Amino acid sequence: MPDTELIPPVGYGGAWLVIGIALLVLVVATILVILLVRARKHAASPAPLPPGGIAGLRAGYHARITEIEAGFAAQRISARSAHQRLSAVVREYAHAVSGVDAPVMTLTELQSSSLPSVTAAVAEYYPASFESADRIEISSAVARARQVIESWS
Repeated sequence: MPDTELIPPVGYGGAWLVIGIALLVLVVATILVILLVRARKHAASPAPLPPGGIAGLRAGYHARITEIEAGFAAQRISARSAHQRLSAVVREYAHAVSGVDAPVMTLTELQSSSLPSVTAAVAEYYPASFESADRIEISSAVARARQVIESWS
């Protein structure tokens, strides 16, 4: 058996420790900045209401719903497209009134938000938006959209 000589570990300079700690601090600071920016974005206040206040805003969104309903009745848009558009209108209205970024939220995110009427409407629109067979009517979906808009005070 050969006689083996132990070799001591290779030392490293203190500069590497400083560089490692600095990189760790930089990563933590970056994460904190990202979280703070996201928190500010979610806490944004709603845009100022147009002239005419909430009544004028409601009238504009009711007109959009009527336009979707008329497009479906004239067979210019499918029931799937109508449900998707109604979902977009309801989400945009919620954003305009509350400041919550509902247009880009998933149904799961909406369920954890403070928008129960919007969540219920979007949940109703999801099946029609994704099923393979087109529906024959959209009257209940239109009524739900109008109800959401009227429920805001």
